[in-house]
Amino acid sequence: MNNYNKEILDILRWSRMGVIACRIAERIGVPPPLQALKDFYRSDTCRKFHDRSTGLYIQSDNYIADDYLTEMGLQRR
Repeated sequence: MNNYNKEILDILRWSRMGVIACRIAERIGVPPPLQALKDFYRSDTCRKFHDRSTGLYIQSDNYIADDYLTEMGLQRR
């Protein structure tokens, strides 16, 4: 993979993280999505999202938000 492709994938991934954080904030009632983003960034779900070998990055933003909420014990599967 050349650097150009890696940069595009990084930009898309970071953009999706913002959407995921907004979904999390809506579901748990945290007013600033920034706090949800900080919490998500420190999670195992986020680590898996960035690890291409897990395949989590190909799931929908809602699925990833659900996975995070399950990890935090805020939702059951």
